[in-house]
Amino acid sequence: MAEDQGTRLLRLVSRTFVSALEEAAAAVMQDLAGLPVDERFAASPYAGRILQAVHPDHPALAVLDRLSADAGTTHAGLHGWRDTAADDAPHGLAFVATSGDGAVALLSVVPQGHPAVTVRAAGFSGGSIPPLPLPGGFTLTIGGNTPGELAVGLSSETPPAVLQLPAGSRVELALARSGPAEPVGVEGGPAVQFGAVSTGAFVGADPTGELEHGGHLRLTGGEVVLAPGFLRGMLPVDLAFPLELDLQVSAGAGVVMGGSPSLRTRLPGSGGRWLDLALEVPEAAGTAAIRASFETSLTVALPGAPVEVRVDGLGFGLPLSLKPGTPLLPKPAELLPAVPDGAGVSLDLPVVAGSGVLARIGDDLAGALSVRIPPMSASAFGVLSPARGDNPLSFLVVMGATFPPPGVQIGFGFAITGVGGVVGVNRRIDRDALMRAVSDGTAAQILFPSDPAGTGRSTIEALPAIFPAARGSVVTGPMFQVGWGGRIITGSVAVLVETGSQVRLTIMGKLVVALPDPAAPLVFLQVSFAGFIDPAEPGVMFVAGLAGSHIVGAPLTGDLMLLTRGGDDPALVISAGGFHPGFPVPRGVPPLTRLSMDLCPVPWIEMRCEAYFALTTNTLQLGAALELIAEVSGCGLRGFLEFDALVQYSPFRFVADISGGIALRVLGRTLMGVSLAFHLEGPAPYLARGRGSIDLFLFEVSFDFEIGWGSPAPDPVGGDVGLDLRKALADPAAWRSRGSGRQTFELTARSEKALEDATVVDPYGTVSVRQEVVPLGVEIRRYGGVPVQAQRWDLTGGDFAEGEPAEHTVEIRADFAPGMFVPSRSDDDALTKEAFVRLRSGMELHPESAAGPEFRPADLVWEERVLARDIPMPVPMPSPVGRRVVPEILDSVISASFFRHRRWWTVPEMTVQVAAAPPVAAASRWSMAASGLGAVTGLELAQAVADSGGALMTVEAWEM
Repeated sequence: MAEDQGTRLLRLVSRTFVSALEEAAAAVMQDLAGLPVDERFAASPYAGRILQAVHPDHPALAVLDRLSADAGTTHAGLHGWRDTAADDAPHGLAFVATSGDGAVALLSVVPQGHPAVTVRAAGFSGGSIPPLPLPGGFTLTIGGNTPGELAVGLSSETPPAVLQLPAGSRVELALARSGPAEPVGVEGGPAVQFGAVSTGAFVGADPTGELEHGGHLRLTGGEVVLAPGFLRGMLPVDLAFPLELDLQVSAGAGVVMGGSPSLRTRLPGSGGRWLDLALEVPEAAGTAAIRASFETSLTVALPGAPVEVRVDGLGFGLPLSLKPGTPLLPKPAELLPAVPDGAGVSLDLPVVAGSGVLARIGDDLAGALSVRIPPMSASAFGVLSPARGDNPLSFLVVMGATFPPPGVQIGFGFAITGVGGVVGVNRRIDRDALMRAVSDGTAAQILFPSDPAGTGRSTIEALPAIFPAARGSVVTGPMFQVGWGGRIITGSVAVLVETGSQVRLTIMGKLVVALPDPAAPLVFLQVSFAGFIDPAEPGVMFVAGLAGSHIVGAPLTGDLMLLTRGGDDPALVISAGGFHPGFPVPRGVPPLTRLSMDLCPVPWIEMRCEAYFALTTNTLQLGAALELIAEVSGCGLRGFLEFDALVQYSPFRFVADISGGIALRVLGRTLMGVSLAFHLEGPAPYLARGRGSIDLFLFEVSFDFEIGWGSPAPDPVGGDVGLDLRKALADPAAWRSRGSGRQTFELTARSEKALEDATVVDPYGTVSVRQEVVPLGVEIRRYGGVPVQAQRWDLTGGDFAEGEPAEHTVEIRADFAPGMFVPSRSDDDALTKEAFVRLRSGMELHPESAAGPEFRPADLVWEERVLARDIPMPVPMPSPVGRRVVPEILDSVISASFFRHRRWWTVPEMTVQVAAAPPVAAASRWSMAASGLGAVTGLELAQAVADSGGALMTVEAWEM
């Protein structure tokens, strides 16, 4: 069991103090052996053992050395010490305080291989040593009552060792300062002003001689000023809090603050404000530091503006060092400002009103915002994560806007009342976290909340968990809200597409039914749900939760689920409230909460009902439990009734376990009670066995019983498995032909149809036959829901024609429910049997290779040649005389004859450019994924596509 903070702090302080003293004594032990006896203590009970005062230069003794003082007949100081008055006794150190009347109290340490100190006192008779003035304004007071010598050994690792402890003895040490000290912090805040200080410790014995020890620390008249610069000019508030602190030390609870070992307390301030003070003790071994943290939350209305601001986690940390030789309090620059972990703002204007909240969740920033512009309103959630590690900067936004009644009518009483969307970049959907949010009702608050800023921190904290950061993943999708009957039924749904390493479809939403009036419903059903669709598996799963629902004030909770999955691990499961206790939950099914309802939610009567229902391919499971508690001051009734049932489909059989009991209790004890538990199974024959008991306060009577009746049912006659199998194999729909695609000619439509119907076969192709009537190659003992004689059916081979056997065969498998063909050996076997198993259902026949010339691939090559025409000669210019006439003549002639001679008119160059053919590849016809053929020739690519039986197709590479 982990230690609480108070016990950990006491262990840290005692270990640091005791270990430092033992280390310092060991370091100066050689110098102590030569010290003479201090004659001032000749009349004390420790005469000859207290040596002269020492001032060793060791950090561990700095505190005790500063406590040295002399005031008349009183004295306090650090001295040498030896265990006995003998000169050869082991030497050590002692802090000694004494008065003129001979009363002496001391704290001694003698290095002996393990850290330990001894508290000793003698000569006190109900008084005390007069206060000794010390540096820093402190005074030291020691007093008590010691009928005889008191000696108690203290260690940080073992319980105290009592050496001498007379009954009623007690010694007390008190250190006090009445005035304030210098503040620690920054001028104007943040800073801590320590006022009067009183600390002390005591060791003694009660009247029976049992050891008592403890201590205290009290701070009064202090003040904590919390006024960071960026807030002092914005928020007109008084951020000064009085510091009143009371720490108590006890052997059983360690250090307690305000009566709590958690070391947390709340300091009241003006105007209803408060400041939380907490002491944090690290768990790491060897650490000699603690931290005092001051935090508060402020809600302030800005003057002259309709704006209210709230800041959470505002404060600072004050590190305290317990390491010997270092100051206890830090320097002002060492104060640790606390970054606010949340902030909120609200705006209330006649036209626009809204509120928002921002919270720091780890390294993420998450927030919520709502804005109301009558008659519409909008809400949004957001998460921003900085880049760290392999994850880049990512964000998520959930936005929605709602319309006023009656919304956008779409017919039949339905109306669209809200639209929105989800956008997440470098975000994915954690389906386990989403299912947990559905179960506890958090998911219902994400879609179109009426007050997102007021939904609580739990909703904001759930967003980074549901949509964690993931490199390269994008989540996007629309949101809709649909109402019916004037908000009697409201449904919200978001269809999210997640693209990344794979494409997944997720549906999340909620359905709210409020009767008879949504403003004050007597029946309020809130169903939050999530659906997951995986086309690759394939699989579909829906999970729903009723958290937040109630019927006439009675809470209604529970989870529902639907799962259908194919692939290598097929399953079909429907559940409301969970499963039979012995049922192994299929892969991917989350823990489901029982459907439960508090039927009588009053303080002195509790009546709670739980139920579940589940349907699998093999069984029907159901159960319920009813619990009643009606007690006042430990007197009243307690009762219960519960059952679990398992129903097997065929042959019909059921097993049920039922138990119940009721008891009358008085002052927490059972006065009388009756209980019964029995097991029932049937039919043909029926069997009931169980145990009952009667409790009558002073004795208990129990009895067992077992009753059976009815005759075993006759074995039903099953159908003819062989006949049905032959009919299934003779069905033309069971046969398929797959061509090789190697023919170099085009077939007619009639020939293509003949190939598909397997009436003719491609010489290079294959023929397959399959059926789903009965699994092949396994022994079956049930068929058509009734037992049959054990038998096994199989396909051993096939011929294409007489004398033409198949060269080889390949088995074909399909999903079969084993419970329909192999009966369960027991109820547990029915529960644990797989829903579907892939078993042989047919075979594929491959013919011998047809004779003929082999296909030989050939590469096509071509020659490219660029042809260019001669460059036309320039047109000779006419003589200067004809420069004015020739152009006109030429224009006339050309216009009349449409003359186009290349000497006169340059014909545009017609250049043909041959572009490289786009690269092609083979892709899956279903998913457009690459086939993995690698670099192949065009002929090899065509053959591979043809041999795939339609599974592959040729596409341009850019399409994949």
